[in-house]
Amino acid sequence: MKLNMRVRLLGGIAAAALSLFALSGCTFISDPVSQMRVPQLPADKASLMAAINSSLKALDGTLTRPANDDNSSIFTEDLDQDGVMETLVFYQNKNEAVVNHGMILEKQGDTWVKKLTFDGVGNNLDSVDLKDVTGDGKLNIIAGYSRGEEKGMVVYSYSGGVLEEILTKPYTKYIIDDLNEDGIADITVVYFKRNEFATITTYQYNDSFKVLDQLDDLDPYFNNYYNIVSGKVAANKEGIVLDSAVDSHSAYTTVVVMENNKLRVAIPGDASTFKDRKIVSEDIDSDGIIEIGMLVPPKGWEYFDPETIPYFNSYYKWDGKDGLTFSTQLYNDPLDRFTINFAPDWLERVTVDTKSVQNKSLKFIMTDTGETVAEVTFFSPAEWDNAKNNGWKLLGRDLDKMIGYRGGLEQNTIGGGDGRIQSSIERKGINE
Repeated sequence: MKLNMRVRLLGGIAAAALSLFALSGCTFISDPVSQMRVPQLPADKASLMAAINSSLKALDGTLTRPANDDNSSIFTEDLDQDGVMETLVFYQNKNEAVVNHGMILEKQGDTWVKKLTFDGVGNNLDSVDLKDVTGDGKLNIIAGYSRGEEKGMVVYSYSGGVLEEILTKPYTKYIIDDLNEDGIADITVVYFKRNEFATITTYQYNDSFKVLDQLDDLDPYFNNYYNIVSGKVAANKEGIVLDSAVDSHSAYTTVVVMENNKLRVAIPGDASTFKDRKIVSEDIDSDGIIEIGMLVPPKGWEYFDPETIPYFNSYYKWDGKDGLTFSTQLYNDPLDRFTINFAPDWLERVTVDTKSVQNKSLKFIMTDTGETVAEVTFFSPAEWDNAKNNGWKLLGRDLDKMIGYRGGLEQNTIGGGDGRIQSSIERKGINE
């Protein structure tokens, strides 16, 4: 039977935004000193680290890493494209009124020299991006700062040893993309305050940043955005997908696109995308297009108590007009302990035996023949000692329970025709 099972951890992004100039809250702490992108040569690395450490010691500062980057706290690029490499780092000094700071060093021969320091905003460094958003071929620094739920982004221009702030905005999420698809990068700022407003504004640089368009009539009556992602929302169409948490469980999804430099809601956040469980919109089938997830009861479960239904996650694509088309389907454990992916030729042909009970035993069967194709059962440690000798494989653990599976599982080529083979079983943090 062609089933593909893997472990996934579905995360959500919960964001809120208030005034950029009234940041207050807790302090962000990290220890990212050894994480470097470039330079690659050990001698350069040693020289750079010595210069950074010497400067930080003189400044009484501690190196920090942006929350959006697990791999780097030190960014080395030729920012102004003058043939000389610069290094950007951020640091904190808790003894000063301004906690967040940045520092730029320049490569001079075999040494690195501090060129300048600058003040950030807030106590947390949320994000750092180095991209050309002004169209002059030079890399801009885009930094997101926060303290508590309040966030502010700043776009910097660096040239000839001078750093300039060229855009400063409060935000919930900022997106660097090309929504109007004119070949020039733009910045879209999503800004939300619960029960007050939800706006989306796209800026593009032309001598200075100017507003291309703004949506200011979006529904603000929900808890928060738990996921915001940009990219292809249909074939050859860029857009933004916003997943909104209505309460602690239910959610809906909105799709926004830009046409003729005007933002418009392509898929409204209403009953058409409402779900009783948060599902992250993503490119689930790896075809380059973002899909919207919905909860669908397996065939035969339509009239059961909703609390007992082992829902499938069904994913849909925007059709480029005014509707959604089915893409793929999977079973995602409500507590994110495991995921079962159905191979393309089994989509909508598999259901769950109605005798199944969540957190105890699930039996996946074919809708036409009733044949069992996979089982997931929760065992006590004592039960597991016997089960693992009778064809059961360890899928995961949950407190004092061992999660086992068995069935005719094969490797399957899935996704958007890229030919990649995904292993039938991928388990994270599990040692049998």
